Amino acid sequence: MNNELKRIVFISVRKGISASMSVLVIMIPVSFCMTLLQTSGLLEKLSWILSPVMSVFSLPAEASIVLIVGALINIYAGIAVMGTMSLNLWSINIIAVMMLICHNLIVESAVQSKTGVSGLKICLFRIIAALSMGWLLTFVLPESLKLQQGLFGNMVNAQAQSFLNVLTVWAGQSAVLSLKVILIILGVTVMIDLMRYFKLFAPITLLLQPFTRINALPRESAFMWMAGLVFGLAYGSGVLIAESKAGNMDRDALIRLNMSLGISHSLLEDSLLFVAIGAGMFWVFVPRIIAAAVVVWLFVFLRSFVSDKLRTNKLSQ
Repeated sequence: MNNELKRIVFISVRKGISASMSVLVIMIPVSFCMTLLQTSGLLEKLSWILSPVMSVFSLPAEASIVLIVGALINIYAGIAVMGTMSLNLWSINIIAVMMLICHNLIVESAVQSKTGVSGLKICLFRIIAALSMGWLLTFVLPESLKLQQGLFGNMVNAQAQSFLNVLTVWAGQSAVLSLKVILIILGVTVMIDLMRYFKLFAPITLLLQPFTRINALPRESAFMWMAGLVFGLAYGSGVLIAESKAGNMDRDALIRLNMSLGISHSLLEDSLLFVAIGAGMFWVFVPRIIAAAVVVWLFVFLRSFVSDKLRTNKLSQ
């Protein structure tokens, strides 16, 4: 390994550790607060309000708190809340897919708005997409997953456990989850910097062009699409904004790109975080990839249908 490569790896590791710390600064306090809420019984009182909605997805009432925290803050905060609950693999997979689509809405919608689309509209689109995917998964997920316990057990029961025991279990599980988060973020950060060093992004973008066509996206969107798939909307915002300002795509293409990425962004890092706590690799990857393509094609066909109708009406007048 030459000195330049060593320097890049060293900087990348430092960057990965720094990113991990910024994530854990959110995860650990949120997890602790949610543990206190559950121990006190307040979490149960809050979650019953949305119980009818969660029943549509065959999820426990407290899952609503996970989804709300994830949507308003980020995936790491949502996972931290999940760590305080007893969830089977059925629930973990559905929550994972819904949260992978609908998380960090305030920041990411602001980023998407800077690429030329309406932040409010794309935010509503992601909420609807997440609810729809959660509902559809109830028809295809194996029922056997309801019988399998996830990574975390029910670690807080105000009547059955002392507060010290609750804190001990919380500390142990938080340490395990923190280590996994650090390793995943470090690995992804180093991989991305090595790809940049070896100039692998250009050939990969070329290889992605056929896939952009499959997803009803223009060829020139390949680099932006790859950036969103790999880095996510928040981390890849610099690439997305810079490329959109270059003026290489029209507004229609940008809308399609943002719809696709709204469902399938950050396929690697965020998805692996859920796999680490028990979600199935297939369920967090494949449904979102298929849904992103289907939704954009539906948009293209509906837009074409409406345009044809308007044209026909004008000619008949």
